[in-house]
Amino acid sequence: MRAPTFILLAALWALGGTGVPPVHADIDPVSGIDFVTVGAVNNAPWAGDGTPGDRAIGRGAVDYQYRIGKFEVNTAQWVEFMNAAFDRPVGDVIPHVQITGFWGAASTTPNNPSNPAARRWTTPAGNEMRAVGGISWRTAAIYCNWLNNNKSLDHSAFMSGAYDVSTFGFEPIPFGERFTDQFAHTPGARYYIPTWDELLKASHYDPNKVNPDGSTGGWWTYSNGSDQPWVGGAPGTIVNGQPATANFGFGGTGQPNPFIIPLGAYPGTSPWGLFDVAGGTTEWTESVLTSGLGFRYRINDGSRWNDSPGSSIADSIYTEYGDIQYPNDSHLAYGLRLAQTVPTPSTICLFGFCVLQCLRRAGWHRD
Repeated sequence: MRAPTFILLAALWALGGTGVPPVHADIDPVSGIDFVTVGAVNNAPWAGDGTPGDRAIGRGAVDYQYRIGKFEVNTAQWVEFMNAAFDRPVGDVIPHVQITGFWGAASTTPNNPSNPAARRWTTPAGNEMRAVGGISWRTAAIYCNWLNNNKSLDHSAFMSGAYDVSTFGFEPIPFGERFTDQFAHTPGARYYIPTWDELLKASHYDPNKVNPDGSTGGWWTYSNGSDQPWVGGAPGTIVNGQPATANFGFGGTGQPNPFIIPLGAYPGTSPWGLFDVAGGTTEWTESVLTSGLGFRYRINDGSRWNDSPGSSIADSIYTEYGDIQYPNDSHLAYGLRLAQTVPTPSTICLFGFCVLQCLRRAGWHRD
């Protein structure tokens, strides 16, 4: 019996053969996300540029490869998750998942009429690439769980995988309360919320930047691969003599609506090819900031679609972060760009071994 061609190609790839060459930017089959691989392992951290109060100094070094989405999570991807979380049997509620307020979806009839509280959405044609704003950190974490469990509709698929939902809560401290949520994703999780260092590197570090001493690899102040700020404005417009390059700083009377501009509408990217790092939503990270009084906050970074025209400084690396908030906050500006683990050689070998075992059990043999 001959094995199907795709199985043989997968086995060759897993074993290091040439059947399926490694792809550094491709659509992930589970999430539907276009990931890019961020290399330059053991890059130097941001050393600062003399800006007073720069607390990002020493951050952004990452000693491993990882993948990160070329785009923020879009409406089509988020509709599938929202339907899985809200169109459920009576009593089967997924905790901490909040309905999104700023996206391109439209309400439709639930598939589960036995549950009066069930909700369902669809994606109108042309709205697939609309950004998604109003995502809380906890909702983003549960989305990661769902993807790690291959989009299973079982209740348990939403409760663990990247983050243990049973840890989500608050505890009292002398001047208030602080969250108890799992700080970082579970080791081995395939999909997770990027760390602040990972997002900084993917946004501001350029492995091909030529330094004054002739070496390559360095940091840019802004995420457009330069030390000049983004220009906020509607696509195709001229702002103060310059073409607009990011979705922020407009939306008043007589101006286009920034919330309906699709991801990828602006040509500029980060050095790694990330679109809309400035504008659109400010993006959650899993990194935690603890204040001197013991309060904890999740860091998010990047300028956002409701920022004022002069706020491109929010995308500069030395601002440290775009904002800090509690993980249950779902402000319209908060969105998500997903990260993914790069398989290690041992994982690839294990996959190849499993494929070959399946081939033997199926009766495949060489001719």
